[in-house]
Amino acid sequence: KTTIDNRDERIPNTTNPVFGKMFELKTIIPTAKDLIIRVKDWDLLTSDDVIGQTTIDLENRFLSKYRATCGLPLQYNVTGPNQWRDSVRPRKILYDVCKRNNLPVPELLDEQTIKIGDYLFHLEDFEQEKHLTIHVGDDEERLALYILHKLRLCPEHVETRPLFNPIQPLIEQGRLELFIDIFPRSQGSPGPVFTITPRKPKPYILRCIIWNTSDVILQETSITGEQMSDIYVKGWMGGIEEEVQKTDVHYRSMDGEGNFNWRFVYEFS
Repeated sequence: KTTIDNRDERIPNTTNPVFGKMFELKTIIPTAKDLIIRVKDWDLLTSDDVIGQTTIDLENRFLSKYRATCGLPLQYNVTGPNQWRDSVRPRKILYDVCKRNNLPVPELLDEQTIKIGDYLFHLEDFEQEKHLTIHVGDDEERLALYILHKLRLCPEHVETRPLFNPIQPLIEQGRLELFIDIFPRSQGSPGPVFTITPRKPKPYILRCIIWNTSDVILQETSITGEQMSDIYVKGWMGGIEEEVQKTDVHYRSMDGEGNFNWRFVYEFS
């Protein structure tokens, strides 16, 4: 039994935390096949309460005919932020899938054509309207990946799993978004880790200049019977409503015009 605890990296004062963490475990399937993920409420003096947990059957994913070990991305990239991370390349995956399902062995006729039985697959048929980046890999690997998507294997995705508490097993306690990759060690080392660390906020300063107002509705009446208004401007930013700022007052405007030349300054991230 292997346990990983990130209690020291708690996220306080929120019901929608974004962890952005990656945990790596070595296991032997089916000796240890159940992955249990618990979400807890951090307490300073007492023991941490379990909010909810979810159990994932790794053996079921490993044996799935849809190859649920590592989801297939839409594009085969060898560099960049979405670099191929599986330990096996698309052509090898295609060969193994065809062999496992008693399909004809794929034949590479040239770099942009693959034949499977009586079917020919051309790379140009899949990339007619695509704008390729500088990160894409070899033609034959990209073509093999497109064919794999045609076979409806498990695509790259983020799954949402409900959390349940053993004390109230029928009441959902929230949801956990995650994805899991399983790499057989017999196939060698997997690709680089996919970075999901949340971006750190950058500080900014916003300056808003209040110059003039015009056509303000006159809502008061002066002692001489003339319509007038005492005008001022108030402003704030969504998310930091407590930092309300306002100008001075332009008294007794008779035509709805106010002159201020005032500056609001907001600091935010």
